[in-house]
Amino acid sequence: MGMDERQGVVEVWRPDELPQLELRRGFGVARPVPRHWHEEYQLCLVQKGSGELVYRGDNLTTPPASLFVVHPGEVHSNRAHDRRGCSYRTIFAGAELMRRAAAAVRGKESGLPFFPNAVVFDQDLIRQYLELHFAFERPASSLERQAALLDLLTALVARHAEERATPRPFGPERRAVTRARDYLVEHYDENVSLDDLAGVANLSPFHFSRVFSVQFGMPPHAFQIQLRVERAKALLREGWPIPQAASQTGFADQSHLTRHFKRLAVVTPGQYRQNSKNVQDNL
Repeated sequence: MGMDERQGVVEVWRPDELPQLELRRGFGVARPVPRHWHEEYQLCLVQKGSGELVYRGDNLTTPPASLFVVHPGEVHSNRAHDRRGCSYRTIFAGAELMRRAAAAVRGKESGLPFFPNAVVFDQDLIRQYLELHFAFERPASSLERQAALLDLLTALVARHAEERATPRPFGPERRAVTRARDYLVEHYDENVSLDDLAGVANLSPFHFSRVFSVQFGMPPHAFQIQLRVERAKALLREGWPIPQAASQTGFADQSHLTRHFKRLAVVTPGQYRQNSKNVQDNL
């Protein structure tokens, strides 16, 4: 189905592993949305077409590459500026998720964060936002999806909430995070969740993810993917077929392996397997 055929279509999905999250994707939606409110935070990235958000007494323009944030319970309305409508990606995040993100950033329990600038143009944040959406549109581990969500929410709170704070320093949790890293190495091929790893370290998932990233130079899901690619390389050198190597190392399918393998190893699994065979034949 081409883009023109999808005009006016809105896709909605709720991930099983993150029940406090709802994602939507709209294609050329022209119909206005009357005054309403949500129990969750609404984040909406406008990708194509300009629109308007009526929120807290202001009429705010929402051009392409803008991300707007609506607080739970706030009445608002939306409309596109022309008949071709707007294409967008929306996330509804439960209030408790956002509260936990704020507590992780501030290092203390706190109320729900408020975002005084409802429309933001933070390109790094928008990149993270798209990565999260993409993680739910293609094969990805629970760890990758959960980490992408926590990274996005903590970045949003740290950079755009009304009450900001310097992230708390790290201390004795480094040893606990190392223990969780070792657990991930042992169970690299399993669908380990961020909650599982945080439980091993006895830390909140938000704080654990941040400490892990600083301590090991990459977030836990990226570390897991690196492990899986390295193990897949070893199997391919032994002559394993690519689909079996993908399955054995925890990837959802061959395309999932290929996407990450090419990104990290530059070549495709097929090229790597063939080159390894040629090297062995010439020994």
